Amino acid sequence: MKIPQLRVIYYFIRPYPLQIAVITTLITLFAVLEGFSLGVLFRVLESTLATSPAGQGRGFLVNSLDGLIRHFPIGDKLVSACVLLIISVAVKNIVSYINVVLCARTGYRIWGDNQRRILEKYLQSDYQYFLDSKQGEIVYRIYTAPSYLGFILNAVPQIITELIKMVVIGMILFSLSFKISLAVLLFCPLYYLFTRHIALNISYHLGRGRVEASERENVLISEMSLGIRQIKLFISESRWIKEFAIAMKKYFNLALRDSRWLAVPKHLLDFMFMAGLAGILIAIKLTSPGNLAAMLPIMGIFAYAFLRIMPSLNVMSTHWIQVMGVLPNLETLHDLLEKNIRSVVDGPVVLERFREGIRFERVSFAYPQRPKVLAHISMEFKKGRQTAIIGPSGAGKTTIVDLMIRLFDPSEGRILVDGVDLKTLKMDSWRKKIGYVSQDTFIFHATIAENIAFGLDLPHEEIVRAVREANAQEFISRFPHGYETIVGDRGMKLSGGQRQRIAIARALVRRPEILILDEATSSLDSVSEAYVQEAINNISKNRTVIIIAHRLSTVRHADHILVLDNGKIVESGTHEQLLALNGKYRHYHHVQSQPAQARI
Repeated sequence: MKIPQLRVIYYFIRPYPLQIAVITTLITLFAVLEGFSLGVLFRVLESTLATSPAGQGRGFLVNSLDGLIRHFPIGDKLVSACVLLIISVAVKNIVSYINVVLCARTGYRIWGDNQRRILEKYLQSDYQYFLDSKQGEIVYRIYTAPSYLGFILNAVPQIITELIKMVVIGMILFSLSFKISLAVLLFCPLYYLFTRHIALNISYHLGRGRVEASERENVLISEMSLGIRQIKLFISESRWIKEFAIAMKKYFNLALRDSRWLAVPKHLLDFMFMAGLAGILIAIKLTSPGNLAAMLPIMGIFAYAFLRIMPSLNVMSTHWIQVMGVLPNLETLHDLLEKNIRSVVDGPVVLERFREGIRFERVSFAYPQRPKVLAHISMEFKKGRQTAIIGPSGAGKTTIVDLMIRLFDPSEGRILVDGVDLKTLKMDSWRKKIGYVSQDTFIFHATIAENIAFGLDLPHEEIVRAVREANAQEFISRFPHGYETIVGDRGMKLSGGQRQRIAIARALVRRPEILILDEATSSLDSVSEAYVQEAINNISKNRTVIIIAHRLSTVRHADHILVLDNGKIVESGTHEQLLALNGKYRHYHHVQSQPAQARI
């Protein structure tokens, strides 16, 4: 395995030194016990068959084992060896069981911890990152990709276990017969090079392709879920089915190729075992035909050792190939966790109270690789006043709100809150002062009460108070389950006006000092708009209100109106003052006052 790839695995396990140390200790103990059991088994076979092919030349390890058996408190050497064999195998399996459980527990913990880390990374990232990313890819990296951590963090200890076990068994075999063991050892480099080629040059690249195909599948599923209404309306189901089938076919073709290569080492090992054993027997028969019977214990031990080593080699090679196949998922997560996806940095100053107002000083803003949306605008939103911003679509109205709540920072100029640069304020302390209602209301699959609380642990009385202020009590009371009514995914069981009033209640339940209404009535019919507008009029008293709108009916009573066009403030004043200017505002007023037939 390449060093950078080892570093990726180490990156995810380094926060767990105690668990890794215990697992490593258990792995080593298991491997030693495996070799010890093999040596004791040889002594049992040798005693049973009453052959002693040279107490000489059996090596230090086997002779040391004989010494241990001689000092065992049971007089009979065969019985002593059998008891030692039973004890060593029992302890070995207990150690193996503990290790398997600990590896699984550690693997699931690391999986869960990193899944939470990735979710936190996304939630703490800039809003711009979500604009630039596909939702399906984000879901894949939060939900699916971390699951491979559990597999790798179970597979790697098994690889190490089998490697140490093979080394210990190899030492025992060399102690029994140097020549036979050396002949067997010649196969190992060839097998290693072959499996290494499969792992690095085939499975790893197939794994990268599977990551891309899986992310594409998630993107298509996400798009289908969000756009199912339009997909059905425009009879576009075949397009999504076709695209998904292409991505799915790519994934399964890559997975099939990987599974074919994954099966090669096992069958190669089977051939190597039989060929090696037959070759050793032929060599003994040709070189020392009279010693064939005396060599039976050694041959039995070698055959047993092969049977123990073969699964180890198979596990090592299979897991290694599988690890390399899923490693691209870990590399994707590693890059994400190490990548800086924040440019809006939190400030150190806590804002206790909003006292004066918000002031824009020659603020400009441009989205990445796009022309300026706002160009050197200066304006003020005074505390306790109702300020409205109107203008055509694309003029930059919502961008002003996004800058105000610090989803972005200005490209030029600065925004001051009570005379303090917004960049120096702690974002949480600033956003707690703001209640926000947008045109695109986010309603999730839960009860009405949960949608209003939106993560806060609030007494029911607070929710009821906010609902009454939002003029929503009347329709909620008509539901059989009232506040406990499940609203469905994206609030599909509610009308547009009902969703907006729940959004207003959600904003009010936090008792905000500043209320921002971003096109809050633009998508509603006249009846729903009247309910929502009544709610807005009620909650605007004694609050600093900022209204973003293109319907003049929602802003005519504002204390101050700003007219935005092409990223610049072109007019400002009250409704009456702006009508008297005979400019943009008067033009909008004239157009919206005409009957629909006259505007066509």
